[in-house]
Amino acid sequence: MSCEGVAVRMPLYALILLLGAASAINKARKGQWYTAGGIFLPILGVDVMLFGGVEQHCSLFLWLGVALAVVGFGMEFTAYRRTRPSVPQ
Repeated sequence: MSCEGVAVRMPLYALILLLGAASAINKARKGQWYTAGGIFLPILGVDVMLFGGVEQHCSLFLWLGVALAVVGFGMEFTAYRRTRPSVPQ
């Protein structure tokens, strides 16, 4: 990889992680922990997957990123199921 490509991608990855963390902190302050995890873990997973797995060609980081993303989406689904109003039949 060229140094110019990495110099452009690193701030982009950092910005995505920073925005995701800010959104997750906002949800955590409201006590919505599953939603906070559902926001932050997939973003963290994508950053780990792209930076470590794709940029550095390390399969460990690639699979760690995938695992973080899957756990985060699971937490988001759990948060959705907990907050969804029950519909009377």
